[in-house]
Amino acid sequence: MHICFITNLSVWSLGKGKGAPSFYNTLQLYNNRGDTVTLLTTENGLDLSELDNVQIVYLAHRKLLQSRLLGGLVRLLHKYFLYIRYQIDGVRALNKHASEADIIYAYEIGFVPAVKIFCQQNKKKWVSRFQGTILTDLVQASGLMRKVRLYCQFFDHIAALKTLSPLTIMTDDGTRGDQVLKFLRRTSLHARVDFFKNGVDSLDLNVGDLESYEQAHNTNDIVFSSVSRVQRWKRLDRSVEIFEVFTRTYPKSHYYIAGEGPELENIKELVVSKKLEDKITFLGSLKKSQIYQLLMDSKYFLSSYELSNLGNPLYEAICCSTIVATLDNGSTSGMIEDQVTGVLSREGEYIINGEKLVTLESNQALQQAINAQAQRTFSRAMVSWDQRMDKEYLSLMMLRNEP
Repeated sequence: MHICFITNLSVWSLGKGKGAPSFYNTLQLYNNRGDTVTLLTTENGLDLSELDNVQIVYLAHRKLLQSRLLGGLVRLLHKYFLYIRYQIDGVRALNKHASEADIIYAYEIGFVPAVKIFCQQNKKKWVSRFQGTILTDLVQASGLMRKVRLYCQFFDHIAALKTLSPLTIMTDDGTRGDQVLKFLRRTSLHARVDFFKNGVDSLDLNVGDLESYEQAHNTNDIVFSSVSRVQRWKRLDRSVEIFEVFTRTYPKSHYYIAGEGPELENIKELVVSKKLEDKITFLGSLKKSQIYQLLMDSKYFLSSYELSNLGNPLYEAICCSTIVATLDNGSTSGMIEDQVTGVLSREGEYIINGEKLVTLESNQALQQAINAQAQRTFSRAMVSWDQRMDKEYLSLMMLRNEP
C-alpha cells in the first residue's frame, strides 16, 4: 500500500539512533513490508537513507515564541496562531503529495485536524497515532478554573485527541491515554482505538558488542542511572535529591544522567548547588548499546516523572537487572510493587525513596528477590518490537480493506 505520514515530531528525539525508537520503528515497519511511504515532516535535514521506500517531503518549521520576556498571553496567542498555520500547511501539503495514498497517518498531535479535513474532502482512510499523553491531569482535575487553564494551555493536544479518526493508536505508557480519549471523545464507541504497549528491543546482553560510555565512577562505587529527555515533567531534580539522601549514608556512590533537553542547565545548576559535581555525571545522548551497558553497570535506576514512569527506559532497566526506584503515579504500580519488584513511593513523598534505598542497600537477599520478581513480571507483561509492530500492521491492513 501507499501510506503518507504527516508530523511535526522528530523521528529521533536526541539525534539519529538516540532516544525513543517508536517513530523510526514505525517507518521501518512499512518500509520493510515493501509499502510506499511518503513522510511529510517539519524536521530539517532528516537522514533516512537506509529506508529505500521512504520519500521525505519537508514542510515549513514554525518556531514557537519561548522568551520569558513576553507575556504568557502573547505566547499563548502565538501558539494558537502557529497551530492554525500548521493546519493550513498540512492541508496544502496533503493535497499536493497524498492524492495517491491509500492511508494518511497523522503521527502525534501536530496535523490531526488538517488530516481529517483532507480525508473528508478526498474520501481517504486515516489513522491518528499518539505516543501517550500529557493530559492525564485533565481527567482528574477538580474545579472549573483548573479545567479552563488546562484547556487553554493544551488546546492543541485536546483538539488532536478529541478528533475522531477511523483508527486511533494510543501508546500504553502508563499515562492513561485510554481514559483521556474516553473523557474527551465521550462517544468513543464511534471510533476504534488500539491501546498498545511499546516493544522492548531484544538484545543478547551476553555478547561483547555493547559500546562503552565515558565512565567516571570508581570500582567500588554504587552506581545509579537515569535515562530520559531532560524536560521539566521528567523531574530529574527529584532524582538528584533522592540520590543526595543515599550519599549521606553511602558516599561512595555515583549517579549518571543520560539524555539531553531544555531543562539540562537547570539540573546542572542544582547539582552544583548541592556540591555533588564529583558524584553526578551528565552523559548527554547515548546510543542504544551504550544505554544498555550503562544499565548493566548500574545497581539502581531512578525515575521520578510527574505523569507516569512506565516508559521504555524503566523496562530496559529491569531487563538489565537494575533495581528501579520510582513513583506511584499513572499506571506505574501495575509494574512496580514496593519491595517486591522495585522501590515505590507516593509522588508527594518521593524523597522517601532515598531512605528506602539506604535500607535496601544493606539487604542483599531482598535485592536478589526484587530483581527475580521484576524479571518475572516483566517477561509476562512485555512484548518485542516485532510483536508490537505486527499488531499495528494488522490493524492498518484491516482498515485499508474495509469498504
